[in-house]
Amino acid sequence: MMARPSQAFCALLALTLAAPAEGRCAWQHEDCSHTGCCQIAGHRCFRKNARWAGCMRSCHPGVHHHDPPQHRTPWACEPVGPHHRDCAAKGEFCGHLGCCKQAGHKCYEKDVHWASCRPSCQPDQLHHEDPLEHRTPWTCREIRSHENRDDGDEWSEDYGRDADDEADEIKREEADEIKREEGQGGHSEDLSKHWRGGLQATHFWDCNGGGCDASELRPWNLREYKYAPHYAPTDPAKHGGALYGEKLWLTGAASDSLTRLLGPDSDCCGSDGDGGGGCGQCLLVKTRESDHPDWLAVVMKKNRCPPWSNGCDKVHYDIAVPGFDNLQYSTANVCGDHSRSDTYIQRHHSAICGSVAPRHCNCHQLPSGTPEQRQIRDGCLLFKAWGWHHGTPKLDYRPVPCPRNFVDWVRVGKAFDQNGVLSLAGVRNASLALGGAPPALPPAPVPWSGRHAAGILGLGLLALAPLSRVALRWWRGRHGVEEPCSAEEGRLIMQ
Repeated sequence: MMARPSQAFCALLALTLAAPAEGRCAWQHEDCSHTGCCQIAGHRCFRKNARWAGCMRSCHPGVHHHDPPQHRTPWACEPVGPHHRDCAAKGEFCGHLGCCKQAGHKCYEKDVHWASCRPSCQPDQLHHEDPLEHRTPWTCREIRSHENRDDGDEWSEDYGRDADDEADEIKREEADEIKREEGQGGHSEDLSKHWRGGLQATHFWDCNGGGCDASELRPWNLREYKYAPHYAPTDPAKHGGALYGEKLWLTGAASDSLTRLLGPDSDCCGSDGDGGGGCGQCLLVKTRESDHPDWLAVVMKKNRCPPWSNGCDKVHYDIAVPGFDNLQYSTANVCGDHSRSDTYIQRHHSAICGSVAPRHCNCHQLPSGTPEQRQIRDGCLLFKAWGWHHGTPKLDYRPVPCPRNFVDWVRVGKAFDQNGVLSLAGVRNASLALGGAPPALPPAPVPWSGRHAAGILGLGLLALAPLSRVALRWWRGRHGVEEPCSAEEGRLIMQ
């Protein structure tokens, strides 16, 4: 443990000397491809593929069996540094960083799922060098690395921090990393400090897929590219409790200026394919423009708010809330659209409260016939209870590590996977998470009556007591309330 202070000092020194183009150096659970530097002393950034690079002491090419099963694919193990960027070769996906190795090439978008390096691009046309099964039109929008964009200098003027602030933040993140490694609960954040003001917030729910999930669909399937009901506002009390005293867990679309503050993609919740990062990273927010100015909410980036969208050229967060899309401004609403397999609500449902003060929303206009619809409606009700006075409040905010329980609820493999959105009906503890309770077991059959009925009934109840407990265990395991029965318990039930 004596080495910990020197690690924090070395991390600060690395930030100062290496001077990555933008953002902070990465922890072990974060993508390091944007900065090419690592927080923990002795760790280096190694490339896995065109969408991910990770911090480790050393790297051996091939499959790493400690990776999550859904990400157990080979590592290239090429070193990545501040002056040796992980730019894409010709034919590789380039959207993650927005840069190309080959001179004269730029990163052009085909669709939300794919971008590659080309010398030029003709929009809305087929490119005959594409494989036949992928021969669809290109948008040809140029994707550029966020640090190469000129968004003005308002960020450094309004939100710049001195060296002491940087050192304090590194120490806090070091402590949080230690806790993550040791599996401890709680947090080390001093919530009285490091708040910033002026984050412009809006709300949306267009049913369209989150940009952080696009890379998870394999193979790409537009019909399954949609926003998971898990991403609706969620009550932490239904998922193991709050970490910071927050009342809501939220997801949303962060502007590029805000993404720089969030940092790299986390390993839990997808990756940004638009030259940025920040997927799976969180802010703690509050607002005085609400009925509950003391309420805290944790909001995670699951999408990008592009600079050409209204207001997103500044520090901006568009919060995902069912029923709160404004069809006058929504550019990508696919709710009820036949291009998607099932969006859980129709287009008119998505905008029932888009143009009214959130605290006046009638969320009961939303359907509630399925677990997904109930999650969506409950999210609307929870957000309404916060009581925004209007749809564009300013938030106070500060970066925080995402609560582990929140991550477990929305992570890849729980909310979304390679096939698309995961059903809430199949999620362990879904009935409890949605506020329900398991139904009572049916009553035992009444034994036959007769002279010895009372005695047999008494003996039968004694004999059946262990079995009834096992039967209850069987039901609870089958319905995801606890672990499934053991083989021995199963044999007892079948006898």
